[in-house]
Amino acid sequence: MFLALAIGLAATVIVNRVLGEAEEVRFLRQLADSGQQAADEVVRVEESLLEIERAIANTEGVATAVALNDAEALRERVLGLVFNTGVDVAVVLDREGTSLLTARRSSPDAPEGDYIVLRGEGYYKDWLFVQLVLLSDIFQEEAEDPIGVKQADLQNIVVGEDEQASVFFVAGPLADEQGTILGAVLVGAYLENLIDYLSADARAQVSIFARDDKQLLNSTFDSEETWDPPGLALPQDLIDAAHSPTSEDPPYREIEIAGQIYGDVLTPLVVRHGTIELGMLSVSLLKGEGTDTAYSKYMENAVTVIRVGAVALVLIVLTGLVISNNITRPLVDIADASTQVAFGNLDTQVIARGSDEVGVLAQTFNSMVAGLREGAIYRDLLGRTVTPEVRDELRTAIDTGGLLLEGQTAKSSILFADLQGFTTMAETADPEDVMRTLNDYFSGVVPIITRHGGVVNKFDGDAIMAFFGILPFRVPPQVSALQATHAAMEILDYVKNVNDRRSTDWLASLEVGIGVSTGTVIAGGIGSKDRLHYTVIGDTVNTSQRIQQITRAPESGKIVISEDTYKFLANTRKQFEFGRRGRAQLRGKRREVMVYEVTGRWNRLVDCSDIQERSKTQWEGWEETE
Repeated sequence: MFLALAIGLAATVIVNRVLGEAEEVRFLRQLADSGQQAADEVVRVEESLLEIERAIANTEGVATAVALNDAEALRERVLGLVFNTGVDVAVVLDREGTSLLTARRSSPDAPEGDYIVLRGEGYYKDWLFVQLVLLSDIFQEEAEDPIGVKQADLQNIVVGEDEQASVFFVAGPLADEQGTILGAVLVGAYLENLIDYLSADARAQVSIFARDDKQLLNSTFDSEETWDPPGLALPQDLIDAAHSPTSEDPPYREIEIAGQIYGDVLTPLVVRHGTIELGMLSVSLLKGEGTDTAYSKYMENAVTVIRVGAVALVLIVLTGLVISNNITRPLVDIADASTQVAFGNLDTQVIARGSDEVGVLAQTFNSMVAGLREGAIYRDLLGRTVTPEVRDELRTAIDTGGLLLEGQTAKSSILFADLQGFTTMAETADPEDVMRTLNDYFSGVVPIITRHGGVVNKFDGDAIMAFFGILPFRVPPQVSALQATHAAMEILDYVKNVNDRRSTDWLASLEVGIGVSTGTVIAGGIGSKDRLHYTVIGDTVNTSQRIQQITRAPESGKIVISEDTYKFLANTRKQFEFGRRGRAQLRGKRREVMVYEVTGRWNRLVDCSDIQERSKTQWEGWEETE
């Protein structure tokens, strides 16, 4: 025992000494890696901005709008792309360097979608890199430059009355088909956001210094931190070392900020394949412990080893008692657990130790309790679900050990159908008749949805919502859009047959309005361990419900689908007859939505003749309540 203690102490001393001597080398290597990651992130940001610039320049109609000085046409073609990409700043200039369209976030920390749209700003033409783009020969430059006639620079823009913000810009020409330069496209990221990207990727503090006077432009260090003045300025020898890879002195220094020592590495901030230098990039890491601290730590570890050895001596004495207790304790645990199960506590488990008879008994007991627990949960969950597909999904979640189904993103088509005017009818009708009407109506609608591959998600009074394309297995949105549209037509035919029968019994006709929308949803379980509901949520669901509300308006269609559903139908649109189409302002939507009216179809997707036939007989014996 004492020999093992001595060996452990010696090993601790040696290992800690080696780690202490290598600490500085590891820190410098980590700092160099962080600097390289930051430089690589600059390249990735530049490439991302160039992709957006190309997308704007190549958007159909942009060059024509610039040539005609048509700012409104330019807004229609460019703003959507800017908002979708979330870029900080996008500018389209005419041949004179005056902005025809400027879209930028109101500030670097402005929320998503908070853009200011301007035109007529003239200070861009004074920037050298803009002049180079506007005066370049596009064909000659394209042949000589691997990334085209693109330029980049750091510039300040006005974001308030007395406030400016630095922006990292990339710029490219805007030309017609003959190669004549009509203007330029500028796309940029606020410098404050850029260094946040660099800091997150490098996992270090990042600062950027100006190209000309090497003054600090921005930093991820807290603005309230106090810099040591000698550490703020960039010494010339450090700048020279950063520009000379073969220099014997690395571009490394130590700086003190708010009482903390940081290791700092300097590298040129270059873009366009290293041809343009925008300034200096500084990457800083909090410096590790010194040699004295490391030595103190390994001495503390050595003392810990001695203490642990002393405790081990005591544990040896107690081991015999523990072994004897472990022989009988499992049987006592199983007996106690059996009592807990008898009182209804199905969360009880025992620890299965070893593979002997007692261990096998413990494993069998745990399997029995797990079966009881699963059966109880499964019966409870099945009582709260609607369709077999949802029940299967819940069963899978239980089998994999999760009670709450994790949300999953999927492309789906949502159908929302509502009986129009039924609430008014229900006010004067007998409650039993109202309930019977709804149940008979749903008894036809639910099978129609199921046969078309849909899953009924919920009933809300006289309304029903179903989703297509998720359960029991995923299908492409082109398929789910076709299924949902055919299901809507089949429901409309079913209601017509129902009304034919109701009219012979002098009952009021049922009027149904249906909305269909296709897009991205999140499907999964919502609720708690005690109450779970499988559903789909997202803007597509809301859009379907709002589209259905259009059908309540006079002279509107009974089936209205969204523009996405119409597009996903693609070649299968020839199976349907379409009526009116146009843009509608949906409640809760900031922009108008394109919708299409479906007036008929040329063929059925699935056979529902038995359901339609049943609608002719299920209303027999009815009398309308006065």
